Amino acid sequence: MKKLTLIIIIGLLFIFAMTPTIVSARAGGSMGSSSTSNSNISSSDYNDNNYYGYRGYGGYGRGRFSLMDVFFIGVTGLLAFRSIKRKRQENYTLPETYDELTPHVKEYFEPFFYKVEDAWTKNDLETLKTLMSHYYFGQQKRIINGYIRNHKVDHLEGLVIIDLQQVINPDHGDVQVIVTAQARDYFQYDNKTVEYNQQIQDDTNIERFKEIWTLTWQEGGRLLLGGIKVIG
Repeated sequence: MKKLTLIIIIGLLFIFAMTPTIVSARAGGSMGSSSTSNSNISSSDYNDNNYYGYRGYGGYGRGRFSLMDVFFIGVTGLLAFRSIKRKRQENYTLPETYDELTPHVKEYFEPFFYKVEDAWTKNDLETLKTLMSHYYFGQQKRIINGYIRNHKVDHLEGLVIIDLQQVINPDHGDVQVIVTAQARDYFQYDNKTVEYNQQIQDDTNIERFKEIWTLTWQEGGRLLLGGIKVIG
């Protein structure tokens, strides 16, 4: 029995060491584009999440657990593993029932999407505050304040919507829009050289991403963003 328990724990440690960490999406940021060019930037820039932007559907949100996290998860056992697995499936499953946007949602959503992303790429907290729910804005504010402290801005170069779908009958009467878009997503720094920032830009590829935006209608036909989930 002891040997079996030890094998299970070792197996869990191995699985979680190799499994990417999935983090809830936010308003703007990187798909974690892979690079095909040669870079002179040190490897520490990659490891500290200072290179590509934040949206990471190929990179962002898919960093590895720390050794402390791996140890804790391994010790907590199979129940914790199942719980986390269920949560990942919930966050990364495409809804079964969706269709084209209604004319009313279509009229308002696209300009709203670009307004949110434009504010994100400028660290514009004042604008984001007017576009997001109180709770969701609090989450994004912590991220943006971290960017400001580290002298960086998350660029979304060439951002364009590819396709929009609407979830049918979402919970709580919210509006849920499935967004497929693409961009080159990378950080730029006001305390580093032009050459440094240019190298980051050159090393970043265009990548496509898919998300669910959950919104509510406010007075005057105004949309309010309550959350974003990654579809993978």
